[in-house]
Amino acid sequence: MKFRFDTTNPSLLRFASVALGLTLCFGTVSAQATDPSARVSPIVRAIQRAEAAVVSIQGNKVVATASASGTGSKQEVNGMGTGVIIDRRGYIITNLHVVEDVGRIEVTLSDGSTAIAKLLNYDPETDLALIKIPAVKELPTIQFGTSSDLMRGETVVAIGNPFGYQNTVTQGIISALHRDIPVNGTQEYKDLIQTNADINPGNSGGPLLNLDGDVIGINVAVRVGAQGIGFAIPIDSALEVMANLVASVRREPVDHGLELTRSFESGQGKLMLRSDRPQESNSQALHACDVVEKVNGMPVQTRLDVELALLESRPGELAEISIARGESRINQSLQLKSIGSNVPEATVAKLAWEQIGIRVVPVAVSEVASINEDYRGGLKITEVRPGSPAARNRLMVGDIIVGIMEWQTVNMENLQWILASPNFKQGSASKYYVIRKRQQLMVAMTPDVQRIR
Repeated sequence: MKFRFDTTNPSLLRFASVALGLTLCFGTVSAQATDPSARVSPIVRAIQRAEAAVVSIQGNKVVATASASGTGSKQEVNGMGTGVIIDRRGYIITNLHVVEDVGRIEVTLSDGSTAIAKLLNYDPETDLALIKIPAVKELPTIQFGTSSDLMRGETVVAIGNPFGYQNTVTQGIISALHRDIPVNGTQEYKDLIQTNADINPGNSGGPLLNLDGDVIGINVAVRVGAQGIGFAIPIDSALEVMANLVASVRREPVDHGLELTRSFESGQGKLMLRSDRPQESNSQALHACDVVEKVNGMPVQTRLDVELALLESRPGELAEISIARGESRINQSLQLKSIGSNVPEATVAKLAWEQIGIRVVPVAVSEVASINEDYRGGLKITEVRPGSPAARNRLMVGDIIVGIMEWQTVNMENLQWILASPNFKQGSASKYYVIRKRQQLMVAMTPDVQRIR
């Protein structure tokens, strides 16, 4: 039997109207009686503080696949991940596996705008990468907490883009600390945070937050086939790696000479000098436990902040440092030095010959700027050692090396710094950017690690 309103009966019409009126009335009263601010929990506040600095990353890459017959093929897959903005000028940190071998890295900001990012630097051991987007305005940045005082059972929040669902928020707790997680036969993540906050493909590179909305980890991996087992890189470790990545992308490496340590008290990070710095002609002496508050006018709480403040500086320039010493405030100018300037050129040449198998001489910027205006010089190969990595990869006399591993090679000091860097000395293949007869080439070479002393 079907029921219907009898529209010819005025009493039924009146009943229907009253019922509708009550529904609307109750809806209005309910909305007025609810105070939204009463629902703003610590988790909501943490999300509101951080989400503007979280970005979505997408890009296609070609991966090799194997079939049952043993034959291989290549397939294009759509990759996705997350990143966090660490500097208002558009510098973003994410996982290397999110952006590695991606030709076009597309970044979507929290406001829905998009930009194409460039991979600047990376650290394979920790799976962290630094990318940059053009910034037409000052961008919101993430706030860093500390991973030094984390507790099992502490509430944490993850923000990311699992399976492409942008700005997804999940809640959980810290399940364990100091986990070492093998990825394959050659790679292992060290000293990770374990959490049961849901982390899925697309969360990689995103933040793990505490209830203050500060980043305490960078989400990196999940246990396949399990539920509620995810892992994040502790932020204290990540900050050191990120500082090194930023320092390495300067056009010319500089040394500020400050030995810094970070303390975290009452939820506030402080950057302190770890040791005395002798008095220089243009400055007073700096003392251990002096608090560095600003560098070149930018507030600093981490060594990463210092490297970002000095990102556009060059050797010989002055850096303005604001120091707090007790109740006093001290402003000083420190002269920046070139990294590797004290290493004899003959020593650098010997290392290049032993590890790569080349002898080089600097060339003028005019020889390379017409190829790419970003190049500020290069190192021309004058001799190649038979049987060396350079010979095996067919580098030739006359080739100009303009960059190694995302760092420009303008002079011998740059080369010395690269040869001494941990990323280069790990023994895996490094990318060399070469100009040959006005053509740009990229060669991947592994140094002769047995020759490295």
